Amino acid sequence: EWGRRIPPPAAMEQPARPLGASCCSNVGWLVRSVAWCPFEEGSHLLAAAGDTAALLELRDAADGRATLAPAEGMAIPIDGDVDAIAWGRVHGQICLTAIAGGSVSQHLCAAQGHSLSSGVLQLSSPVVNAPVYSACHLAREMLALTGASRQCSLLALGEGAANLSRTIALHSEGVAVRAHHAQPDHLMVAEACGGVHFLDLREPEGPHPTLSRTLPPAAAAAGLRDADWCPGDSHLVCAVAGDAWYGWDLRSTGRAATAHVGGGGGETRGAHALRWAPHGTSFAVAGRSSAVSVHELRTAASSREERGLWSDSSTFLTHGLPTRVPSVSWKQGATAARVLAGCGDTKICVWSL
Repeated sequence: EWGRRIPPPAAMEQPARPLGASCCSNVGWLVRSVAWCPFEEGSHLLAAAGDTAALLELRDAADGRATLAPAEGMAIPIDGDVDAIAWGRVHGQICLTAIAGGSVSQHLCAAQGHSLSSGVLQLSSPVVNAPVYSACHLAREMLALTGASRQCSLLALGEGAANLSRTIALHSEGVAVRAHHAQPDHLMVAEACGGVHFLDLREPEGPHPTLSRTLPPAAAAAGLRDADWCPGDSHLVCAVAGDAWYGWDLRSTGRAATAHVGGGGGETRGAHALRWAPHGTSFAVAGRSSAVSVHELRTAASSREERGLWSDSSTFLTHGLPTRVPSVSWKQGATAARVLAGCGDTKICVWSL
């Protein structure tokens, strides 16, 4: 059973509307990815990675305006490029894992996310022998990695060590790996050639994923860049490739995705990143055209057999970011489900929607 379906809201079409950034900060070094901590006690922390890595926090200034500032006492001791970052829990503690230059390091947050201890994991085999593009923590102290090696590697995390537990072969470079928010035993791996694969890690190990979906050939030729699945309904998955975003309902019989070309703002031109919001009814798309958009997704069923006639309304986010926006992340927590961060070159912007 791939998740629990939640009733979709009533269909609604609205014109796109612009929204400016709440704050925009220049960190002084190239940022390629951002990720809010997904846990309530650390929800004030935003991890940024690129030429180095840092933990930032969103603060209210004296004039009432929000600012991003380095988290006090929580410097990350990494010298050099960081390929990927992932939040998780290790031995009950909040952990930021960083993959840099072939090594995997853990940075544990303690005391309600206000202090940090760090350590480099010893690897049992050279699993990080090619650039890593995406990583995520799984249930049972597991870490998943994918990238240029054309495989997804599952590592078992121990005391100061990471042991290779399983590999899943891919046809092309892996671009995204995700565990479902509500079902951390369910893993999704997306690859550049247009395949999106799903595994239930509770099932016996086998040579093939539990379930796979593919982009249409023309879309796959443009190269799949990112994919994510809905926190409220693990049957719903979206991906970006070329100038469009694509959606699957895994309950449908067809394997190909439904295409949705971006609106007049051109937000999906050369799309790089897609992330679902925590509430599961909207997602953000960012691309090469310097625009970020938020889509309010509506699903409709034409019959019991056919689903996936999706429509959406969009908000285009304006900002001071340069032309390419490679990463976006939604702030977690009960009171912060509509806060989004995005990065480009040396800048990070935050929007309150």
